This record gives sequence, structure tokens and C-alpha cells, in this order.
Amino acid sequence: MRQDTPAPAVTVADLSDTQPSAFAHVPLVSPGFVNGAPSFTTHDAMVDFVAGLARQSGHARLSSLGKSQLGRDIPVLYFTREGLADPEAIAALDRPVIWLLAQQHGNEHAGGEAMLVLAAALASGELAPLLERLSIVIVPRINPDGAAADQRVLASGNDLNRDHLLLSQDESRALHAAMRQLPPDVVFDHHEFSVARRWLEKFGGSHSLDVMILEATHPGVSRKLTDIARRLYRPVLEATLERHGLSSHDYVTTAADKSDLLVSLGGNAPGIARNAFGLRGSVSYLIETRGVGLGLQRYQQRVATHYLLAQALLEASADEGPALRSAVRAARRAAAADRSPLVVAHELARRPLELPLVDPQSGEARPTPVTLADSRLLATIEQRERPHGYLVLRGGEAVAELLALLQVRTARLAGPARLAVEAYDVARRSRLSRRAGESINPDRSVTVTIRAATIDVPAGALYVPMGQAACGVVAAALEPDSPGSYLGTGVIPMNEDETEAPLYRVMDDSML
Repeated sequence: MRQDTPAPAVTVADLSDTQPSAFAHVPLVSPGFVNGAPSFTTHDAMVDFVAGLARQSGHARLSSLGKSQLGRDIPVLYFTREGLADPEAIAALDRPVIWLLAQQHGNEHAGGEAMLVLAAALASGELAPLLERLSIVIVPRINPDGAAADQRVLASGNDLNRDHLLLSQDESRALHAAMRQLPPDVVFDHHEFSVARRWLEKFGGSHSLDVMILEATHPGVSRKLTDIARRLYRPVLEATLERHGLSSHDYVTTAADKSDLLVSLGGNAPGIARNAFGLRGSVSYLIETRGVGLGLQRYQQRVATHYLLAQALLEASADEGPALRSAVRAARRAAAADRSPLVVAHELARRPLELPLVDPQSGEARPTPVTLADSRLLATIEQRERPHGYLVLRGGEAVAELLALLQVRTARLAGPARLAVEAYDVARRSRLSRRAGESINPDRSVTVTIRAATIDVPAGALYVPMGQAACGVVAAALEPDSPGSYLGTGVIPMNEDETEAPLYRVMDDSML
């Protein structure tokens, strides 16, 4: 599809109870609303708009994450009271660092448009006073190729939102490289969810909800970080939605397979952005409005909703001020000191749920009973003792490069050593599978058994310690049977006839 010619919207009844006039007071200053009638903002218009903000504002500084796969620029805006552009200087301000992202999925336009509105309000509008207490980073459109083609996926056909552990795509690597320079305390990730499609095909109804929200749910995310998300941000989100007459729910999804009638509360895979941000040590929240398949229907309301929620979240962050940064730092210290067992396999508890679906043509309520796999209610299938670290004896350069982008420290052994370790015997390796061509991270493509061993380790071997804030990333990447692990995805290579993985658990690091 040619640039800036979005696909026709699915025919779905306008089901929102909230009238557009209820959002008329929200100043939508962005290219999509400059001519009165709303439109999707082109890439060139987006680039020109953010450049203009940076020229005219003393608070906004424009940079670039890099280029997309088709060569489009990926702008990033830094907002501080002082108008700083250098990430190190911004970090030295010691204010909470808040990142806001949009359009990981290119056909989810409202979040990206709202980020432009938000950028204008921070640059010289009503939200500029927040910069007395916060440092804010906005990436309004991280998948510009997908946005230009009005498609969910990247130009490669991969789903960017699933690539935050493996970092196989240009866009995900560029984002995490920038986050490495200025680590976020909090990340708000703005999306839109599908109104009909799978819901209509499988359950005979379409979504009536206005907004769905969810924090990180991977079991390796520090509980202290999810506590901040639930204590500070969830009440703010719910109060804002209620005040504006918007219906909401925890984020739910369902697989493409029409015979699979299970509904899931988000997902627990470590490569999902919401979880990966939490694993690397940030509070993380997903915000989704109903929009995919609606074209420009209710676009003003959808954009205004994202803006109002982002505004409320930033105001709550500013009110918390230094206490927020202190709480995040305490969570990171607790993660680094954690010696509890690793959960390497779990299943989600299932419970009945009534989905508030509606008839797609008439708008008549069609509440639908389903079975929900609840990602907050986990039953542990397998856990193992937490190691002090991991030795990687093959593919170390690639592993070190990826982990560095994810805020993980690694080291090299100064000299050869003979060490007692735990070895992995690979019992099964399946072909990497991709769901509907979009899932980068396969589910548990490797099964292992563990045994004690003594090995000769050469000088220069890669050692990855667990005693650091991003230990959740370390375990997710290096435990072979974690979904999307580096062994399972081939970052750490194994020959077909090998059974012992070139990756070892160090249970006593006193000899290193």
C-alpha cells in the first residue's frame, strides 16, 4: 500500500456512549486537526511539526532514534525546563524520567497523534509547568513504515511490540539504545485495540469498551515496580476515565486461531514491550483505546482520550516527584539483591469472564461469557535456584551487545579457569514458530535438564552477573527454556548434534 493511503475502515457501528462534544475542550494542536476535519498525519507532516516545536520552544529538543527499515527518520523529543538535549545532562537533573511511546503498531494512529498534542502542550502550552518536576521523553511514532502503510507490523513483517528481548529489528534496537543513554523510571506505551476482527469472527460481537489498560505482568518483574504501577497510576487512570464517561477494562486479547476461544489478560512473554520495560527496571503501563478498524471514526475522542490519560499520568508523576524516583531506585536495588528462585515455567489461572461485546451493526449489548487466562494469577510449573550469573561460551559478542542495549552489565574473564557450574542438557529443540507471521519470540522452543559439571573456561569468556537491576532481563534471555531465550532463538548457537548448551549457570561466583 502506498504511503499515507490507509485501508478502508471496517464497517462497525459507532458504539461509544460519549459524544465528541464532551471532548471539545481538549486543545488538539497537531497536524491531524489543523484543517478542522481530522486526518491521519503523514510522516513528513509529523517530522515538520516536531521540528517546529523544537525551534520555537525553550523546553523541547529534537533528536532521532535513527532510521526505520525503509529509511524514515524516527524522531524523539526531550523535554526539560532547561531545554537540555544531552541525555547525561538530563539524568543529572535527578528528576523522574518519563518516556512515552506510540505507534509501535503502525495502524494504531490515535496514540501517535496524541503524542504530538502532548508534545505541543509540553513545549509551550498548558503542561510546560510539569517540567519543573519531571524530565519527559516522547517518541511519537516508532514504526513510521507501518504508519505510512497503515499496517500493524514493521516493513519486515515482524511485530515490533514482541521484539524487546531479542532486539532483532532496527527500530527496537534504536529505542533501547536511547533508553540506555537515559534510562526511564516510567514508560507509558500508547496503542489502540481491534474493535471487530477476531472478536467478531470468534464471538459474534465487537468491543464496546473505550479503553483497556495493563501493567507489566511477567513474573520476573520486580514486585515493587508493579506495586508502584498499581498504587500510583491505576487509580489515576480509572478516575480520569470515569470523569470523562469512558468505559474501561484490563487489557484482554485473543489468538488468531478461530477454534481457540480462550481470552487472555495481556501476555507474559518477556519480549512484549510492557514486560521488557519492567524487566529492565522501569514502571511500565500499557494504554489502549478502541480504534483498529474504525478509520477516522471518533478520532477526535480517541486522540483526546490518549492525551487526557497521558496528562493525568504525568501530573501524578510530578506530584509524587522525588519520592517516585526514590521508589524506583529502591525497586531496582531490591531486584539486584533478590535471591528467590526463578520461575522458568508457569501457567495462567483460568476463570470465567463476561466480555461487554455488542452487535456490530445495531450496537445492541451482547455480553458474552468467555474463559479468561489471567496473567496476574500464575501457577508455577517449574522453578530453579537463582544463579549468581551465567557463562556464555559461544555467541558472547552478540549476547553482550544485545544485553548492553537492555541495561545489563557484562564482564569478561581475565584468565582461564576451571569452574564448578550447572550445565544444561538440551532435551528438545523445536523449530521456531511464528504466530500469523508476527511473533518473533517462540514459546519455549527449548526444553532442558540441569546437572552439576566442572568445565574449563577460556580467558575472555562472557560472564553475566545476576546481581543487578535488570536481572529479570538476564534470566529471560539466558534461561534456555524462557520464551524467546537467546539459546532458543539462535543468538547462542548450537550444532544439531550437540546436547550440552554452551551456556552455564554459576552458582558460586567466589572463584571468578
